[in-house]
Amino acid sequence: MSHTILLCQPTKQKSSRIYSDYDSVEDALDGVCHMYETRLKQANPNVSDIQYDVADLLNFAESLTDLCVMVFDPATKHYKPFGKDWVKNKLYNHLKKQAV
Repeated sequence: MSHTILLCQPTKQKSSRIYSDYDSVEDALDGVCHMYETRLKQANPNVSDIQYDVADLLNFAESLTDLCVMVFDPATKHYKPFGKDWVKNKLYNHLKKQAV
C-alpha cells in the first residue's frame, strides 16, 4: 500500500481543481469510480439503480480536463506522478479484477 494523491480538474476553470488522498492506488481508483457515480446520480436523480460499463467510466476520465495521481515510493521517499492514460489503464485493470 502506497499513499496516493488523486488530482483532478473536471473543467477548464482552475477553481474546479480538487485533490483527495488515499491509502493506496486501488483506493484512489475507487475514488474515481465514486466521482463518476456521483455525477451519474446528479444527472439522473430519479433513477435508483444506476449502471455503467468500463467504457463509460473511461470516457468520463477522458472528459476531465486533468486527472493524475502521485504515488508514494517508499524506496525513494518521493511521490511519483502518473498521468491520465496511466490512471485509465489502472481503472480498466482494477474493474477487470473486480468482475472476476
